[in-house]
Amino acid sequence: MYAQFDISLMLQYLKNKGYKQDELSAMSDERILKLYQDIAREFILQAQDVLETSPEHENLRKKSTTIMPETIALIGRDLCKLYEEIDNYIDLYSVRELANLLLSALPGVKLAKVEKMVRIKIRELQEIWLLELKDNLSSLPEEERDTLMEYYLARKDDLPMLRDIYQKSKDPAYLDEICDLAHIKLSMIKEYMPDELESNYKSFYDHSPEKLSVIQSILALTAAYSKGALLGMSIKELQEMLKELQEKEQEQAEQKALVDRYFERFKAALHDPDDQHFTNVCLDAASELPRPRFQELATELSRHYKHFHQRFSDVSKEYKDMQNLQIVF
Repeated sequence: MYAQFDISLMLQYLKNKGYKQDELSAMSDERILKLYQDIAREFILQAQDVLETSPEHENLRKKSTTIMPETIALIGRDLCKLYEEIDNYIDLYSVRELANLLLSALPGVKLAKVEKMVRIKIRELQEIWLLELKDNLSSLPEEERDTLMEYYLARKDDLPMLRDIYQKSKDPAYLDEICDLAHIKLSMIKEYMPDELESNYKSFYDHSPEKLSVIQSILALTAAYSKGALLGMSIKELQEMLKELQEKEQEQAEQKALVDRYFERFKAALHDPDDQHFTNVCLDAASELPRPRFQELATELSRHYKHFHQRFSDVSKEYKDMQNLQIVF
């Protein structure tokens, strides 16, 4: 059963979305939850679009085909001014396009040199914008902030987008708006779609201490997976894998301890003239050890004790119906 308080909140939310009371009254709690989740999921997707983009990005300045004469004159008097003026054009052109435009102010300067200056300036601005953007978004939930920063970092070469979102992030009203939206989104996922928490904030959880700790534990137990492959899995999947590996390791440790005990028992029986003692150890080992382990043990004993092979063969012939005793050396 769902808490009545939760259902009441869902009903109010659905009413706000245009559903009528008589429609909702005819629905079961399960149906209400499903409808709420569907609408909430749509809200989350829309919220992500809002958080990732800036309206300013849709209203880019039109490209100029020339640099203003006063700019050319300024650069002509002081070449260092070129580095400052690049800011005014850098998000409108490719490196080659901008370099060619700037050459009009730089007679005798090689294109390669101007291109290098443009690239250096681009890297500098990208670094500054991203660092300040992360700081400006510090009021957002860390799950959302990390996810957004990964999104912007992956698209840092889209300079118009990066510049616009950076400028927008300095606006307190805009920050309040996206902060409220981010908190609502996070609360809705945690409360009603917890299984989708990690997929919505993959960047955050990929670098969380919990996930990295589980991955380190897995890598310590097996070399079958790369760290990159494990990062692509959810924490739940990783925890299940770790549990299986630990259980397998525990089983192997227990089997090894059992084999070691039987090695000592066989060693004692081989020095005992009483054949029944040796036979009893053979029967116990065949009953308790898995066939592969018993095979390994018998092979090891035959290397250490020359008369083991013959005595064991005598027992296996006597108990030929016991499959585990039919060891091939």
